[in-house]
Amino acid sequence: FVAVSIFIIIQPIKIPNLLKYLAGVLGILFFGAVFITMILKLASNKPAIIIDDKGVTDNASGVSAGLIEWQDILGVEITSVTNQLFISIYVRDPEKYMQNSSPVKKWMMKMNQSIQGTNINIPKTTLGDDFDELYKLLVLELQLRNGNKIA
Repeated sequence: FVAVSIFIIIQPIKIPNLLKYLAGVLGILFFGAVFITMILKLASNKPAIIIDDKGVTDNASGVSAGLIEWQDILGVEITSVTNQLFISIYVRDPEKYMQNSSPVKKWMMKMNQSIQGTNINIPKTTLGDDFDELYKLLVLELQLRNGNKIA
């Protein structure tokens, strides 16, 4: 995506120069930040997900929510955006999980919420083969803890 953004800047496309440069620079900044975040997550020794008596701790992506308490979780489901799978966690108060975030992270979480209906989405790419197992475990834990009907 960074390469596409550079391509937008250098190619003679029939759109106003300012718009072309703005789109290219924003693309480079956004996708460059996503790339750096992915590299940092891969280099981290933190587990992507921790499930304990307090709740689910999400460290799986650049827009991780941190500790999501059991009493806040309304449900979970597997969602898909552009052929990428996510475990989406629906909470009572989505704003609670954005309040201590940086402006960029808050903006990205709001984008996630508008696209997927929740701002807490754990990508399959960070979980690999454990994705389906984690989903089943979350569903079981929620059913045991509060009897919610889960998708």
